[in-house]
Order: sequence, then structure tokens, then C-alpha cells
Amino acid sequence: MQSGNRQIVVGLVGALLVCLWSFVGFWSWWERSSIISSNTLNLEQLTTAVQEQTKGLFKQAETSLVVANHWMAAHPADDPGKAPEFIDLVERLRKTSDGLLDIRMVTRSGGLRYIPDRGQTNHTNVADRDYFRAQFDEKTRGLFVANPLVSRVTGKWGIPISIPVDKAGGDVAVLFVAIALDGISGSFESERIKPSGTVDISRMDGTFLFRSPMDGKVIGSSIAQSTAWTQHLGVSPKGVYQSERSPVDGKPRLVSFARVPDYPLVVSVTAAVDDVLEPWRIQSFNLAMVAVVVSLFGVLLGSRLMRAMTSEEKSRRELEHLMLTDPLTGVGNRRMLRLQLDEEILRAQRYSRALTAVFFDLDHFKRVNDTYGHKVGDSVLTRVAESLSSNLRQSDHIGRFGGEEFVVLLTETGIEEAMRLVERMRAAVAAIQMPEMQGQITISAGLAQWRPGESGDMLLHRSDRALYRAKESGRNRSHTDQDT
Repeated sequence: MQSGNRQIVVGLVGALLVCLWSFVGFWSWWERSSIISSNTLNLEQLTTAVQEQTKGLFKQAETSLVVANHWMAAHPADDPGKAPEFIDLVERLRKTSDGLLDIRMVTRSGGLRYIPDRGQTNHTNVADRDYFRAQFDEKTRGLFVANPLVSRVTGKWGIPISIPVDKAGGDVAVLFVAIALDGISGSFESERIKPSGTVDISRMDGTFLFRSPMDGKVIGSSIAQSTAWTQHLGVSPKGVYQSERSPVDGKPRLVSFARVPDYPLVVSVTAAVDDVLEPWRIQSFNLAMVAVVVSLFGVLLGSRLMRAMTSEEKSRRELEHLMLTDPLTGVGNRRMLRLQLDEEILRAQRYSRALTAVFFDLDHFKRVNDTYGHKVGDSVLTRVAESLSSNLRQSDHIGRFGGEEFVVLLTETGIEEAMRLVERMRAAVAAIQMPEMQGQITISAGLAQWRPGESGDMLLHRSDRALYRAKESGRNRSHTDQDT
């Protein structure tokens, strides 16, 4: 009898526990679903508001540029930076935007001109900025939303929007509006779900233009390769999704997003799932415990992912180093040399500096391999690479072009100075002592100085042609392309 009662009690307690936890589980699920649904609706409404606000801001910026451009077109003989009427127009446009939009001009040479000029004009060059370069490329010419940047004059973040100027005095070529991020952060901050929610404006290539709360580490970064972008933000005109791991801060988030009509922009409003579910956690202790377990699991998973990413990054850097380095001599390979050549030509062209390319070729290297073997030949190549490298300046570059050929890029160096450096390098090679072989190691060189507008291929071709003349003239000597 007592045994039967015990079984009844156990059964009743078990049934009670089952009913209780079934109820707790059902209530917890229902409450959670209700909170997520209500917050999703709230996010969609906020996204619509942010979308309209962003469109209005960029429309105002575009309108300001168009108005300013029309004035310039109507007064092509006047320098807009000195015309009182134009300065007054710009001031009125600035006041209309409550100081959020600041119109500036750029000359054809890249000189930044403020309106009105308060002493900054011609002191800052922005020829390297993408909002300037875009107007000289047919693919991007027109209304261009540039990467966010920190002003070289004010030190503040801004989003430049530029247009080309075809008819204007004062040598003005580009007109742009800088949207001050610190100025708009307040208005977008009011749309943010506190404490950890965000309001984001991204370009259609995945670049962050703005984030509230302001974070300089995020602004200008790209999430184009993230799952959030490839599956949602970058492919759909609008939507809502839940991200288990934000590509920016790793937090689980509810995300509502929409594209901005007429502009290459995407706005998104997010809420941290932890914030959204905080009331639910307070009311459900057991679910809070589950959340702790899930959180611990997430921390462990995140730690493992970070270690995996670190390992992958290390492998990538090692692979990149191997791809750009000659394994025998340790100097750059042909690919590295081409990258360095392109960079130096751009620098030489931008700053009107000299650049000389030198082709080196070991004399009778095949005879060394045939006589002493490839092992000795490899040692010769290594010693020659070390000798050439040790006689270079810090700004110069060296690469093994192939076989027994090396190319040296002498930066900010004209042909005459380059010839003196090359002769010193050839003498250093000739002084190399190789116990494994008899005779002297000699090297021939061909030099060519870069000409404005010339491609890297043409520069290398001329230096190679000079090298051919040096070898044709008896080897163990240097020739410039003027000698050919």
C-alpha cells in the first residue's frame, strides 16, 4: 500500500513537474516570440524614418551642389571663391542645413578651396582623395558618394559628395559637400534603440559611411565579405533578419535595413538581441540559465573562431610573402617588382620625381652552372643578390626578374647619379670571392630613366634594351638607353 502511494506521489509530483515546466517552456517561448515580433515591427518603423531622413540629407546635399554648380555655369568668368554673391549663396545653403553641409571647391591640381576662404586655400592638396579622382574617371564621374574621411584641415569626420565642374572660374574642377558626421550623429542617435542598438549608413559596396553611436574604428571599414552583406544587405532592397554574430562587434542582433531611393546607400537599424530580451530574462530565471550556457558556448565558439582567424591570417601573410619573394635569393620576385614599379611610377608622376630602372644580368652565368654545377650557381645568385641589396638605399627596390637577371628601381634618381650607383654596385659584385670557383664574377647593367606618361612595361623594355647593348658591347659594363 505504501509502495503504491509512493508511486502515486512520485507520479503526481512528476506530472506536476512536467506540467509546470511545460507551462514555463510554453510561456517562455510565447513571451520571447512576442518580444521579438514587437521589436521587429519597431525596427522596421525606425528604418523607414532613418531612410527618409538619410534621403533628405543627401538630397539636400545634392541640391546644394547643383545650385552652386548652376551659379558657376552662369558666371564662368568669375572666381567663385572671391565672388560675394556666390559666397553669400553658399553661406545661405550652409545655414539651411543647420551647418551639416559644407560646400568646398577643388582646383584641377587638387588644391582645396574653402568658401569663404579663411586662410586654408592652397594650403591643402586633396588630389589623392577619391572624391577628387572620381571626377576624372568616366566610370565614376558625376554625383559621387566618397569614402568617409577625417578632414586634413578640421580633423573631423565627414562624408564627401562630389560633382564635376565644367564651367567655372578660379580653375575649379570639382565641387563637393562634406556632411559633418558629428553634426548628424545627434539626430540619428534619437532613432537608436538604447543601449547597444545602432543606426548605420553604408554604401552599396559595403563601406560604412556612418554609425551611431560614432565609432571611428568602424567608419570607413567594409563588411562586403560578411554573411550579413552577401545574404541580406547587399542583395535585397529591404528586409529584417537576425544575425547570430554581427560582422562588426560579434553581437547577436536584430537588423532591419532598406536601400535609399536614388542614392547608392543602405540604412540599417539594429538592436542587440541581449537588450531586446532583457525583460524576458528577468521574468524567466530558467531561460536566463540557458542563456548563460549559450553565452558561455558562444564565448568558447568565438574564442575558437578568433584563433582560427588568427591562424588563417598568419597563413595568408606567410603565403603572400612566399608569393612575392624569390625563394632562392630572398629578394622580391617579378610580381613584387611589378607592384613596386607601379607604385613608384605613380609617386614619380604625382610629385615630378626622377625614377631609374636598372636591368642587371650576370655575365656567362650558364658557364658557371655548366662548369661548377647548379649548387654553385645558386650560391653565386644569392651572393650577388646580397651584394646588390647591401648597396641600395632604403627607398630603392630590388627583385629577381628571372634566371640570372635582377632589376633595381632607384627612386628619386636621375640617369647620371644612377650610373654612379650602378658602377659602385658592379664593382662590389666583382669583389665577391667564391672559393668554390675560379675567376671573377662580373655583371652587366642597362639603365633607363622614367619618362612622364611612360608605362612600367616600356621603362623595363628600355632598360632591358640598354642591357642588351651592354652585353653586345663585351659585357662587364653599363649602358643607358641613350647609348642604344
